[in-house]
Amino acid sequence: MVLPRGEIATPAYIPVASRGAIAGLTPRELTDLGAAALTVDLHELYLQPGVAVIEGAGGIGAAMAWAAPTIADTGVAAVAEQRKTRITDEGIAFRGRLDGSPHRWDPEEAVRLAHRMGFDVAFALADPDDPARTERWARRALAEHAWQTADRHDALSLWAVVTGGADPERRRSAARALRRLADEDRRAGGLGFGGYRIEGVAAPAGEAALLRAAVGELETDRPRYLGAITGPADLLAAIEAGVDLLDGVEPARAGAEGLVYTSSGVLDVTDPALRADFRPLDPAEGRPGGANRTDAFTRAYVHHLFAANEGLAVTLCALHNEHFFVSLAAAARRAIRDGAYPGFTASFLQRFGKV
Repeated sequence: MVLPRGEIATPAYIPVASRGAIAGLTPRELTDLGAAALTVDLHELYLQPGVAVIEGAGGIGAAMAWAAPTIADTGVAAVAEQRKTRITDEGIAFRGRLDGSPHRWDPEEAVRLAHRMGFDVAFALADPDDPARTERWARRALAEHAWQTADRHDALSLWAVVTGGADPERRRSAARALRRLADEDRRAGGLGFGGYRIEGVAAPAGEAALLRAAVGELETDRPRYLGAITGPADLLAAIEAGVDLLDGVEPARAGAEGLVYTSSGVLDVTDPALRADFRPLDPAEGRPGGANRTDAFTRAYVHHLFAANEGLAVTLCALHNEHFFVSLAAAARRAIRDGAYPGFTASFLQRFGKV
């Protein structure tokens, strides 16, 4: 997948830097562990520090000192769950998380914000519960995207969002409608959609039929994106269903709680039993990704850091977890290339969960 600021070999796991950072990890550390792009929450940056600051810094990449591609998640799924949020055909009205101030986004505004902040990929505004409204919003977003691209001469790629809830046929219908819209837009001289985000499939390992229902209706030459991956089984199931890009906050969330993903399962480094365990966090041979920078630190030492309330504890666990997920997706990519994906998946999941 070729973008203005770099290429992404797919399938790939994309770390989430919701507010422009991940648990104290520098851009250099994220690049070194193999991250090819970052997903950032457009809604969070809009609230703080604001679009004018990001634009003044030279765009999101310059603001973060991140040279690789950036992907703008609207954050609308989380906003929609807030009690005072109101969604109508015109757009979404919500209260700011920081001060309760009122805000209103329409499909055009979300596109304008992504262009102004200098993202490589942006998702069209979507109503998580209404595919028909999402389609109408996507049409408006495409029109605004064409104007912004012509005016700014940038290369942002706009992607549609496939909703549809728990009904596979509703998912298929939503995907078909967005694909028709993209074809119609291109025939009229527009840019169409660069790819598709599939929204609302929280556990691919248990909802593979929902995922395949959407993926099967989309163009094979356009990337498919799935957010909120929570574990290896979900990541591998999503890739098997045809997803190209995956993200999630699980690596950082788990790391903050002292939970570390290893080849044999999830390790709780706050467990007193690790007080004198001088092995690295993941001592397994032949693990995805090979050597890890956190190998220099023992389980006993990281356990001590948590007991002493040292911030380095969270940084090391987050670094290890991000490396685990990025490396697992890379290993899956190699297995697909070698024609050995089913065996790779079965072998990995058989080992995982034995801590």
